[in-house]
Amino acid sequence: MENNKNSIFKARSLLSILIFIIFVSLLAWITYGTYEGIIGSLAYLIVGILNFFPWIIPFAGIPLGILDVLGIYGFKMYNLTLDIARLNSSWLPATWFWIISIIGSLIDIFLMFLIITWLLGLKYKKKEPKTNIALINCSILDGNKDSKIISNGSILIQNITEKDETPGLITGVGAKSDIEIPKDFKKIDLKGAYVLPGLINAHCHLTGSGKPTRLMKLSDKNMVRLFKFLGTPIGKIILFKLMKKNALNALNSGVTTMRSMADPLYVDLKLRDKINDGKIIGPRILCAGKGICITGGHGWVTGFIADSIPEIRKAIRQNLRMRVDHIKILSTGGVMDARKVGEAGRPQMTIEEIETACFEAHRGGLLVATHCESTEGIREALEGGVDSIEHAAQIPDDLVPLARNNPRALRGYTVIVPTLSAGMGMAVLSKEQTKITAESFENAQIIMKGMILALQKAYKEGLRISCGTDASVPYSTQYEVWKELKYYLKYTDMTPQEVIYIATKGNAENIGIDDTTGSIEVGKSADLIVVPGNPLENIDYLGEVSKVIIRSHIIKHPKVKKIKKLKEITPLEV
Repeated sequence: MENNKNSIFKARSLLSILIFIIFVSLLAWITYGTYEGIIGSLAYLIVGILNFFPWIIPFAGIPLGILDVLGIYGFKMYNLTLDIARLNSSWLPATWFWIISIIGSLIDIFLMFLIITWLLGLKYKKKEPKTNIALINCSILDGNKDSKIISNGSILIQNITEKDETPGLITGVGAKSDIEIPKDFKKIDLKGAYVLPGLINAHCHLTGSGKPTRLMKLSDKNMVRLFKFLGTPIGKIILFKLMKKNALNALNSGVTTMRSMADPLYVDLKLRDKINDGKIIGPRILCAGKGICITGGHGWVTGFIADSIPEIRKAIRQNLRMRVDHIKILSTGGVMDARKVGEAGRPQMTIEEIETACFEAHRGGLLVATHCESTEGIREALEGGVDSIEHAAQIPDDLVPLARNNPRALRGYTVIVPTLSAGMGMAVLSKEQTKITAESFENAQIIMKGMILALQKAYKEGLRISCGTDASVPYSTQYEVWKELKYYLKYTDMTPQEVIYIATKGNAENIGIDDTTGSIEVGKSADLIVVPGNPLENIDYLGEVSKVIIRSHIIKHPKVKKIKKLKEITPLEV
């Protein structure tokens, strides 16, 4: 079978070359009217590849090519190629020359882009820290729900370790009077600034920045074409660079852990592994790999399409083989690809399919998160045993006990992740500003109100809540996770300490990494942020991060690349 495919490919390739030669020969005959002109034109095409060389030299290629065309310094590639081919100048070789020059210029620009991004990335190449660190003269919020601020505190971070030990762990935390700083620790005076655990975004996508683009209005056919291109070697390079850029932007804003909730082609796993292997300084990333959806359902362009119980099993098992950190299913419709009002939130998977996904994932020790935007969808997802409801909707009284004590969930409960940031921009701003369709605009308003009601109900009933933003959708940026906390304060009676707990230790508990990060405690990783004022008095200080510490590395002057001309959002009134 494989041999037949190779033979067909070779035959088609030879046929294409033959057709191209015939086509060029006809054009040459029309142009020159001689057999010598035909042979010269074909020779010119072969020799003309020499014209690529001056154009594709990074940074210097385009200027060199222009000098070449002008004949400066007495070297003109066009005339030289004509002479070699023994051909007179005409529109045919001139057109070929300009085509190859334009292609060469595009290659030059692409090479420059790769080199520049590589040079910029050197800033985040991991280097082993040279000293142990003591943060002194700071106020400490440790991330726990009920603990007091530690004034004039100190935090010890052990970076110099033995072979089998983990660097960057906290070895001491407390008031100055209670902490003895060893001589081999370098003191960093924070001059009264506040230190708290790095924020955790429990629902994001690395592919997008939050900038609204007209891609949101692409037809299904064009979306498929786009993701086919991203599946090519060049496309995967671009996608990786994009994900890396978005992850580092989030890190600089104070997000030290990101939970990727389905990104295309497993490129998120590649970024995760490079960070974990120490090749890049970046945030912790927990990856879902490919989302699992139905034919024509939400996420179908980039996800695993599974329309039966056997297909669900296969998709889960494939994701397990790829070493994902959790499973993402999409059991209802969504705003971004709904084609009519009311389609967002419509149940798409059956209870049996959801149950199968949970059974297979739980057997592999992984949590299952579901995209779910309707009350009926929540009911079916809870019965199926999911571990978290992403986005959510109005939760009726009879479903509260099942969310609190869910026997089919991996840990016996289901978490609510409202993602208010995901819908806020699309529901409040005009569709011309967000670049979404009219149907998406109306659906966003419906879903937004449902998410607010879900948050209010979950808080009132004491259900577990996680903080996620769905960063990448229009107006939900990678660098404004802290604004999700402002929404929690607006729509509920939560205190600032409660919302900080939800975005740090609470998130770590809900996604299963609280033994590693999420709070400032001895034995945990030093994933910390420094802000100039007390966020318990003004939550906006979380948007003014002055230092980020990730594991054992300090970003002394974090710089966030903000999207220009984003309109300020006034939260929806309910």
